[in-house]
Amino acid sequence: MPRVPFPFPDPECIVVGSIGDAAALRESTTASLAGQCDIAEIRLDILHREFREKGTALWEHLLPFPLLFTARCHAEGSPFDLDLSTRTAMLEAVLPDASLIDIEVRQASSMAGIISEIVAEGVPWVASYHDFEQLPSSQKLATHAEIAREAGASAFKAAARLRTMDDLTALAHFQMSEKGIPLATMGMGVLAPVSRLLCAQAGSVLNYGFIGETATAPGQWSARQLRESIRSLSPFR
Repeated sequence: MPRVPFPFPDPECIVVGSIGDAAALRESTTASLAGQCDIAEIRLDILHREFREKGTALWEHLLPFPLLFTARCHAEGSPFDLDLSTRTAMLEAVLPDASLIDIEVRQASSMAGIISEIVAEGVPWVASYHDFEQLPSSQKLATHAEIAREAGASAFKAAARLRTMDDLTALAHFQMSEKGIPLATMGMGVLAPVSRLLCAQAGSVLNYGFIGETATAPGQWSARQLRESIRSLSPFR
């Protein structure tokens, strides 16, 4: 089946339904996903055992729904320490089904080969950055955004743990700044839920919630709750 076209970035807030649970993936349908999100993220790193056993048959029942594939490294949130070659091979295998791909901005150099393949296929990719301890300075985030832009990413995604209200407002201000590349921002931890609404309202191009029963990041909303809440807001930029 041909890859599903997915215009990105889109002027509307895109809600990503993140799937890191084999049961949720198995039980999802195109209709159920359409009621919860705009694109479904399949966490290849979390589902690597199932993927090794079944390959792309794991999600063929979801096509033609648009799919985002992520093979997260351990340093940026994966519960598994998969090496670079394993993660690269997984992304190569899923490329025909991918509407969008996520690669850590700090891996952009070491994964330049697969990025070239992604670009050659005309698939947009997101350069992501995660800090599970604190919110980095605006300058550090801006530096990573610039690396993402120079690497040819379609957007820069930043997720960080927020500990104070100042962190929350600083992340929103970063989201509203001009960095020469579309931004997707979100908080983790106790302030995560409100941050995900605030950042969406401020123009975040990707907004993540989970599908099923298991969150794939600290403080996530369910995708359905997140989309319903975002749709009740008015953008302020």
